[in-house]
Parts: sequence; structure tokens; C-alpha cells
Amino acid sequence: MRRLAGLVLGGICLVAALAVAFRPVVQGDGVGYFSYLHAVVVRHSLDLRPEYAAASRAGVNSNPADLEAPTGTGRAANFFPIGPALLAAPAYLSALALGGAHQDAYAPAPVGAFALTSLLLGLLALLLCWRLTGSAVAVAATALCTPLVFYLVLEPSYSHTFSAFAVAAFVWTWWRGREERSPAGWLALGALAGLMAITRWQDAPLAAIALLTPAPAGARARMLLAIPGALAALAPQLVVDQVIFGTWWPQRPPGQGLDPLAGHQLEVLLSSWHGLFVWHPLTAAATAGALLVRDRRLRFACVFAFLTQTLIDGAAPDWWGGAAFGARRFLDLVPFWAIGLAALAERLPAAVAWAATGLLAAWNVVLVANLQYVTGGNADPGTGGLLAGQAAALPYLGHLAAQGVVVRSLVLWPVLGIRPEPLAGLAWLAAEAACVAIVALLLARPAGDRRQLQGPDLPPVPAQPSWRSEA
Repeated sequence: MRRLAGLVLGGICLVAALAVAFRPVVQGDGVGYFSYLHAVVVRHSLDLRPEYAAASRAGVNSNPADLEAPTGTGRAANFFPIGPALLAAPAYLSALALGGAHQDAYAPAPVGAFALTSLLLGLLALLLCWRLTGSAVAVAATALCTPLVFYLVLEPSYSHTFSAFAVAAFVWTWWRGREERSPAGWLALGALAGLMAITRWQDAPLAAIALLTPAPAGARARMLLAIPGALAALAPQLVVDQVIFGTWWPQRPPGQGLDPLAGHQLEVLLSSWHGLFVWHPLTAAATAGALLVRDRRLRFACVFAFLTQTLIDGAAPDWWGGAAFGARRFLDLVPFWAIGLAALAERLPAAVAWAATGLLAAWNVVLVANLQYVTGGNADPGTGGLLAGQAAALPYLGHLAAQGVVVRSLVLWPVLGIRPEPLAGLAWLAAEAACVAIVALLLARPAGDRRQLQGPDLPPVPAQPSWRSEA
């Protein structure tokens, strides 16, 4: 009964927070991901020019120079992978069924379907972090003290929530079958590896973690089944790249080639210009906590993920990530942050862990106001400027409570001077509540055979599944 009451109370609080903050918008990089849906589902084409034109007519912020550049095949380029569009396709089809296939490409229903999918998948990523760690404070800290919260509620059309979900699903699936995996399990793990690659290409190297699974001599051939699983997931991206670019290999935008010797790896971590540890100090604690993980395979997986993503992000010419909220390109590390934070929290008094989470969550909220109203996103504020911006951002905190579509439609419309839309506001509220309800129902369900997540040297215990018990 107490668990049910906690779920209900937590769900109500989360829905209230989403009503205040969630913006169902598609803009920026999201235009690249979103455009695939209307082009393929409605027009049955990969000529994306009409979708880019629709974004321009709708006044959507995007990058026309990259999107409209013709390729060798004569088509408009799209350098963004198709994975987020595939994950959002069921919701998008539902939106078309409700509003008709002839509605504008940027009508509220299709845009909302894409944004709500992003929200749901971000919440499911956090649920998988809970299944991995069993640590409420680690999951709360991962959600509230990293760049994830910004892309979960304010910029949902970017790929980062989709990426966090794909990586969390891969890590959770790998960890559950770490001792022995069936042929179907290897197929599924390969498919999830492919999904990571077509959601954000730089997530693909994380698939190497699967090699940490021991395979008895008689079962090693099963591992090869991951290859057809991965190819099946990669097939849509291969087709897209062949049609748009005439190549089987993903293309980078002009001037955006990677240079592993560029030497920006320390800057992506320590610079005042969106440096991971500077903007989001909790990620430094999560990285250190990963070294405390008792299981050496999981510890190695965390270190490998951190090093590969640091190497890749530091190799990009725009290593600071553009007009971003912190080091957004590291958001594929969400499950690894949760694991590291859980290892750290296990060694701290609960009051200390929760107090630190609350303090750094407050820093993160002020940082959002700082980014939006003081320093802006695509310039280096310097360490002093970043700190001064935090102080200057405090008067703008109230503005953050006026961005959610629900609160704007139902409550703040007189103050904002906009037309009241009570039916639309209630519909958005119901949709956000539905996302929360889905996650709550999954959270309430048993996690399966809890013994699978116990260490081989300890007897199974009837507790929340946790990697922490393995020596």
C-alpha cells in the first residue's frame, strides 16, 4: 500500500512538473529527425525539400544551409539518422489517424506525437536505470542534475532522449543475460546495438560491451546471431543513405569531419564552454563512482563508455556542441551515470546523497535560466561569466514555469496575451499524464527473475534487482 501511495504521489508531482515545463516543439536538429516521418509516411518519398520548406513556413528554427545542400544524388541532404523517426512512427501514425493525413507537416498533432514519444522514451530510460541500479537517489540525480532534464522537457525533438533509451535498453538487456544468453537473446542484443547506431551514430561503439559476456565453448556460435540482429536494425538507415547520398556509409556535414588528434578531449570535460564536469558537476561524481562498481565487467563497461564518448566528442570541430545545454552529446552515458552514482550513494549516508542531489538539481535549474536568458548558448561565458550568469539568472526562474504548453494554455494565457485554448491544454495534460502512467505501470510490475541480477558468489535475495550485490 505504501509503495502504491508513493507511486501515485510521485506520478502526480511529475505530471505537475511536466504541465509547467514540457514544450512539445520540433526545432533545431529536431527538424532533421522529424522530416523523415512526413516525407516517408505521407508522401512516400525521401525527397525532403517539401518538409524543409514546411519548417521554414512554420518559422521553425533550423539549419537551412546543411539541410538544403544538394547531395551527389541531387536530393536535399539529411545528415541526421533515422532512428528517432522510427521510434516515433507509431505515435505519428496515431496522430495522422486522429487529424488526417492532409494536415500541415508542423500541425500540433504530428509535432506533439514526436515530442511525446521523446518524453516517454526519456522516462523509460530512467525506468531502466532504476531496473539496473535499484537506487532512487541515483536515478533522481541522473534525471535532474545532468543535461537530460533540458532535453526531456524543453527540447524534446533532439535525439538525446531517444539515445538515452536505446543505450539503457541495450545495457539492461546485456546485463540481464551476462552469464548466459539464448539465441533469441543474441538476436535481440544485436538489434538493440543497431538501434543505438541509427539513433546516434556515436552510440554504436558502445555495442562492444556485449563482448564482455562470457560464452562457453559450445555456445560461442550464438554470439554471431547478434550480427543479423544488428543488420536488420541498420537496414532502414542503409536504405536512406543509399537514396539520399548514394553511399552505404553515413555522411558528415561539410566541415564536420572528425579529427581524433584535434585534442579537445579535456575541453569537452573541463571547459567553461559546455564542459561536462563544469556545467554538470554531478557527472564527475558519477564518473568517479563508476570506479567503485564491484563487478569488474560492469566497471569496465562504464569506463569504456566514458572514454570512447570523450574521444569522439573531443574529435568534433564544434566540440562544444553548438547552442547546447551543457555537454549534451554525452547523454548516451545516462545508464552509466546512474550506475556510477548508485555505487557512490551506496557508500554515503542517504541524507548526504539526497542533499547533494537537491543542491545540484537547483544549480541545474538555475543553469537553464542562465542559458536561456543570460549567457546564451553558442559562446564561451568563461568560468567567471558562468558563475555571474547563475546569479543574474535568479530573477528569471519564474519564466521557466511559463514555458509548458499546459500551464500556458490553461492558466497563463491572460498574462502572456495569448488566446486561451482550454481543450488543447487539457488534451496535452492528458497526454503527459498518459506517458507518466505508462511508466508507473511498468514500474509497478515485478522486474522478472530477480535472481538474474544477483552476483554469482552470493545467494539470491528478494530485493530490488541490483548489480551492487556482485563482488
